Amino acid sequence: MLAQPKLTICVPSRNRQRYFQETIRSLLVNLRTDVEFVFADNSDDPAPMRDFMVDIIGDPRVKFIGPGERVYSMVDNWERCLEAATGEFVCVIGDDDYVDADVIDLISSTKAERGLVDVFVWSRFTYNWPGNRRTKCNVCITLGTGVHEVKREWLYEEFFTWKQHSSTPNCPFAIYHGAISKTIMDKIKSKFGGRYFEHPTVDFENSCKLLVTAETFFYSERPFSILGSCAESNSASIGDVEDMKRKHAIFMQELGRNMDEDPHMAEFPFPSRLGVSASVALVQNWFKTTYGYHVPGWEKNFAEACGYSCGTAQSQAHFDMSVAGYEAAFRSWKGGKYLQYFKPKYVSPEGAKFFFGVQNKALYIDEDIGGVETPAELYHLVNQIVAPIEELEFQFLPGNERAA
Repeated sequence: MLAQPKLTICVPSRNRQRYFQETIRSLLVNLRTDVEFVFADNSDDPAPMRDFMVDIIGDPRVKFIGPGERVYSMVDNWERCLEAATGEFVCVIGDDDYVDADVIDLISSTKAERGLVDVFVWSRFTYNWPGNRRTKCNVCITLGTGVHEVKREWLYEEFFTWKQHSSTPNCPFAIYHGAISKTIMDKIKSKFGGRYFEHPTVDFENSCKLLVTAETFFYSERPFSILGSCAESNSASIGDVEDMKRKHAIFMQELGRNMDEDPHMAEFPFPSRLGVSASVALVQNWFKTTYGYHVPGWEKNFAEACGYSCGTAQSQAHFDMSVAGYEAAFRSWKGGKYLQYFKPKYVSPEGAKFFFGVQNKALYIDEDIGGVETPAELYHLVNQIVAPIEELEFQFLPGNERAA
């Protein structure tokens, strides 16, 4: 291994040992020696992962962090991953996900062309593990070959003003399924609270801090990772209000407090239990309130996003419950002036038809194509379709075409 690895891949986990073990196996198949792996187990029972790691711990690329004397919150488990990371760039994925470590070759090429890379992210696609498939689903694979430099000012506006017409802001730039310079992460730790992560919504908190700390942002249209969703994951609860409430209660118990009752929430009545839009807005509100950032003109777009979020409900009953919660929040917020922009529309998932084929530079395939049973198996299949790294094209901002 090199004195300093080019990339550290961190995988924090809690009580999902079966998926964690499969993810570890899939990552270590790549034998390159310039990558470091940090696996942090935060499970109640240390035995399954301890026994599994016996034959792996000798791999000089691997750092295994076992459970401590207490259960760590998610934010603390992520924190200890970053404390152990020594790579030039750091990426965090979930224990039911997959990332291609070869992405570091593209990052290195971008650095050689551009000279400075703080944040590098890529297209991702999704995969529901067997056991978490309520309906048949397709997978959208981006076929683009561009590597784009994106202006921080544009990203800042997109993220904090909710300009994208969807349930979340348009901002894939974060350490979760992205690669961030360890130098930038150390700057964040020094600048904000003496920690890499402070807020329980760790991925979107990291987006907030990157957008006011990093200088250069790059995006690859070609995908390099998969967002997995097993039955135990939080993403599996999207659209299921009751399951979301259950997992929300467990999350708060492990956190040691109810973050929906934090002081910054006094004038922001949108608890995270309402859904994904509320969760993102909550961490933005925390960040702006805590560190004094003011962003005007986002409220209308946020109200519209909440409507889109409600539309992901898995049933009419869950839709009605979600709408009722958001309506109550909007009535009590800023004199109810933004309730008029909250326009939820229910679309029943029953009988949904999925497109398969090529459309708008994207390929839509069945998620169980070829009988794949893991994110890694799906990725390796897709890897035969998308462009190889050496064929990707750099598209820099005007005036930034300088090559090293």
